Amino acid sequence: MSVRREDFGHMPDGRAVDRFLLDGNGLSAAVISYGASLQSLFAPGRDGALDDVVLGGDTIDAYLDERRFFGAVVGRYANRIRKGYVDASGAFVALPLNDGQNCLHGGPAGFDTHVWSLAEFGEDGGPFVELSLDLGDGLDGFPGAVSARARYSIPAAGELVLDLSATVSEPSPVNLSGHSYFNLDGAGSPETILGHVLRVGAEAVLPIDEGSIPLGAPVDVAGTVFDFRGGGVIGETMDPADPQIALTGGYDHNFCFSDTGESRLLAQLHAPSSGRTLSIYSDAPGLQFYTGQFLDGSAHGKGGVRYGRHAGLCLEPQSWPDSPNHAGFPGVMLPARATYRHTIRYAFGVQ
Repeated sequence: MSVRREDFGHMPDGRAVDRFLLDGNGLSAAVISYGASLQSLFAPGRDGALDDVVLGGDTIDAYLDERRFFGAVVGRYANRIRKGYVDASGAFVALPLNDGQNCLHGGPAGFDTHVWSLAEFGEDGGPFVELSLDLGDGLDGFPGAVSARARYSIPAAGELVLDLSATVSEPSPVNLSGHSYFNLDGAGSPETILGHVLRVGAEAVLPIDEGSIPLGAPVDVAGTVFDFRGGGVIGETMDPADPQIALTGGYDHNFCFSDTGESRLLAQLHAPSSGRTLSIYSDAPGLQFYTGQFLDGSAHGKGGVRYGRHAGLCLEPQSWPDSPNHAGFPGVMLPARATYRHTIRYAFGVQ
């Protein structure tokens, strides 16, 4: 097992960006300090060969040329909030907009746009690195200061764990997640994710409007293109004639789970070609499934690859989108000086 720190380039203002290489327990991961992003993740396939299964870039310039959230920790609020929300005093809190009328993944100055600081790294209990981000009052457009931490570790065979936490100085919505794009055939593979087999245990999903904001209460997945309870080939299930699929040209929807606060299996992904499997566990009440339909071939990927439509998919455990504006959605308002915690476990195998 080992952990190494190396240079990954510099920001336009001269600040250094680090890369941390974690190797052990059958996986090899790289995390960069820009956005606390998972830059690479090598996992074995059916033939035993390791391949990189997450999309990303070889240099910092690939992350700065356009904002695509490759592997980033997204916050202060993952997903969308429409315009803003009404706080406990009844006052409307306007949020910075970067997706039409929405604040997406924390707005223009979300967590993914910042260089995080090293808190610690080592090999105790498996290789790990922990990064921290401290933003002063309103620096990301949300009320109050925020202090966040992201800890990546490989504690057991084939498992990558992402522990997220945050505290705020004033009451604020908080909802963090990891935004990795996965392709279990390899990030440089010509194969898209449409041939992957997905299973999601949720019985309900949130329909969205043309702005990708939930229309209202969750609906049953039974008999719809969202029924992945028994598993389905993504490209065969994704019906372009379905009104919800037509809105975004693919899946970009939140599956709803009960808000128990306990970690459980949310989704399983399998690539028949490579044999790789990925099981995702989390204590979050939602899972955003996005099929990468907005990747247009302009992204400079690793090894000179250009990432086109459906080159990767996202499975993001989180709370439900626009929760502050919907009664009955899971609570996301964090009291002042309270601590938010969220753990995501990615377990890899071969089938």
